[in-house]
Amino acid sequence: MKFLHTADWHLGRIFHQLHLTDDQAVALDQIVDIAVAEKVDAVIVAGDLYDRAVPPPEAVALLDRTWARLISETGAPIIAIPGNHDSATRVGYGASLLAKSGLHIVANFEEAIQPIQVGGIDVFALPFAEPAEVRAWAGASEVRDHATAMQVCLDRMRENFSPDRRRMLVAHAFVAGAKTESESERPLSVGGAGTVPYELFKDFDYVALGHLHAPQTIAPNCLYSGSPLKYSFSEASHKKSVVIGEMDPVSGDINVRLVPLKPRRDVRNLEGELLKLISGASNDPKRLDYLRVTLTDQGALLNAISRLREVYPNVLQIERTYLQKTSASQIQKRRESTETELFSNFYREALDGEPSPEELSLFQQAINELNRSEPLSEGASL
Repeated sequence: MKFLHTADWHLGRIFHQLHLTDDQAVALDQIVDIAVAEKVDAVIVAGDLYDRAVPPPEAVALLDRTWARLISETGAPIIAIPGNHDSATRVGYGASLLAKSGLHIVANFEEAIQPIQVGGIDVFALPFAEPAEVRAWAGASEVRDHATAMQVCLDRMRENFSPDRRRMLVAHAFVAGAKTESESERPLSVGGAGTVPYELFKDFDYVALGHLHAPQTIAPNCLYSGSPLKYSFSEASHKKSVVIGEMDPVSGDINVRLVPLKPRRDVRNLEGELLKLISGASNDPKRLDYLRVTLTDQGALLNAISRLREVYPNVLQIERTYLQKTSASQIQKRRESTETELFSNFYREALDGEPSPEELSLFQQAINELNRSEPLSEGASL
């Protein structure tokens, strides 16, 4: 049985006030094209279809279009689950009807413990197992963390195991030993209570995981596919891909490989001095990428982000190493400086010169006027 494993689409994602729908459409079209070219027997989507519980209309439309393409162009069953970003109720709406078309959205635990048979393999698809929801569903008061919640769900699944069939699990969880490298991954809980031991999955021949955005292997038969796009600058080094796997329904042997995805625009970090970055932009073939720029210039810079955007239009974030390295003694010195001294220092750094007596006088008049019109609260200072 040949399958495509993907996860964490996060449709409707907004990245630094930028809507990523067009970028996501390009990525999902690539996923469909890969599924068609590979002639897969199943498509697995391991959670976080949307970025939030109530997705915007354009995200819903994109998901609908992607489902339609997958169904019509691959003819393969699609098995998907909600993740921790999704509303299981909304994602699962119409699931019974959709299943007749080959789209299996498993959004509740009762359906999760029943296998979906694909090519001689029993696929168990488990929606994100929030401990409180599992506790209520199973009537299991002992469920207080994600590991126990997962254990209870898997125990219920075992009641429906067929000893002569191979098994696959689709889940959305943080498995012990995995590396989290992204600011865009929402923690499942605090204090380690969200961690699930890999040993819980010993009865499955392959585990298709979602939640972490970097592709990674927990064990040869237990993989995170990662997200199709980079959703934070902390993911800039990620190589985005989908998993193509083949499982022998008799022996259970599994072979997997990653097929890379090419983004519409990459997410990158740039570092350097402002003028050098501007002058080098003409030789950069990827000027339209989404950028976080760290400027290494010393001293003040005027209109840095607008000047950068003239050559790199998609600069989304700017940082200064000069400001980051400000010492405690420098901060204290600034606190002890008068308003006029602070103004003179800024003028000197920004314009490489000294303010004239007339400019100093105008500045002092402005400070005096401000103090008269807006009295300071007790303990405050300018």
